[in-house]
Amino acid sequence: MNKTVILLGLLAGGLYSAACLAEQSTRPESLTLSNFQFGPENRWAFSHLREVLPTVNIEHDSDRVLVLERSKTAVNDFSILFQGRRQTIDEIVQSQFVDGLLVLKDGDIVFEQYYGHLTETRPHLMNSVSKSVVGLLAGKLAGDGVIDLSKPVSHYVPALAKSGWGPDALRKLLDMKDGSDYTEDYPDFTTTFRIQDCAVGWTKADYCPKNGPRGGYEFFPTIGRNEAKLDKFSYRSGSTDVLGWVLEEATGQPLAELISIHIWKPMGAEFDAFITVDESGFVLADHGMSSTLRDLGRVGLLVLNKGVALGQQVVPADFIEDIHAQPGDPTWPYASTDELEPYYRSFWWGKGNDERALSGSGIHGQTVVVAPESGIVIAMYSTWPRADGDNTKQYWGQNDELMDAVVAKFR
Repeated sequence: MNKTVILLGLLAGGLYSAACLAEQSTRPESLTLSNFQFGPENRWAFSHLREVLPTVNIEHDSDRVLVLERSKTAVNDFSILFQGRRQTIDEIVQSQFVDGLLVLKDGDIVFEQYYGHLTETRPHLMNSVSKSVVGLLAGKLAGDGVIDLSKPVSHYVPALAKSGWGPDALRKLLDMKDGSDYTEDYPDFTTTFRIQDCAVGWTKADYCPKNGPRGGYEFFPTIGRNEAKLDKFSYRSGSTDVLGWVLEEATGQPLAELISIHIWKPMGAEFDAFITVDESGFVLADHGMSSTLRDLGRVGLLVLNKGVALGQQVVPADFIEDIHAQPGDPTWPYASTDELEPYYRSFWWGKGNDERALSGSGIHGQTVVVAPESGIVIAMYSTWPRADGDNTKQYWGQNDELMDAVVAKFR
């Protein structure tokens, strides 16, 4: 299966490169495998990832597309109160490094604009919004009885039995409350997340260990256990990759194929997506997907509509409702306010507000927001210079403020 995945990835990458030779002249001369994730090179790279890394395709169904109509109330620009003053969206786009912004109200487009190198038909790197797609896939397969979320990782992947994830139930991984000793601190290039990039071929930076594991199948079994982390939420991307491995073993199918069959095609995607794959055939479930902005919006609509798309129950409604219905996490590790009760469930962030809002979020500014009470979905792609901001400020809080302001504008 792994050799097939690699072959398909190389074929898809080759076809894509041949189709866009006319654009290759715009490739930054300074771009390397070690800097493509960071500004300014990421502005180009995130919209041309198939020219940077090997990928495998996630097919859509051209006969089953959820058409997004432009609302009669759609606008081409707007202004909102942001960072203490009223600003136009064009001003905000410049300061926040936005590549594309789509706002859907009751399923129709009320705002859609593209910036930088992004276009309506071009996929953009999702980063960790990929996790939220994998969470929906897990919900679908659990609903079909293919996996049991109460069973441990070792039941499905014996190779991980002695790893930090081995004894934990799949539900623990989905909520990032497992006992793995996976660490993730973006400015610290010694944490597990950054060393993982070395193993899966996302970087050849100087900090990569010599003779380290090559490929995800070698890397993840090396991660140890920390019982102190069990049952407490802490963000660890590797848990998504391990779950992706579990889904492949449980079904005997590649992850890209599973996403295509169970999510991408039935939700009515307009374009193929793709996901990166390393030299061992390991697909990067936690931050490797790319899609068009509109298809990211369709992911949000799938959640907004309780798992239904084009009249079909794609993801079980009770799985979606469970994500919405969680109480606030009493051990929440991040700053919050008294009005909110935040939590994390099934690879989705719960805001814990009156909107019952959920979001998928990725480093460098990738976002999909679902605001059920207002009937709003927001999809946004960005290229922050660093994973979490720049040298003077963090972007996470600003991004949250921006999404709240956009919901308020269009509700």
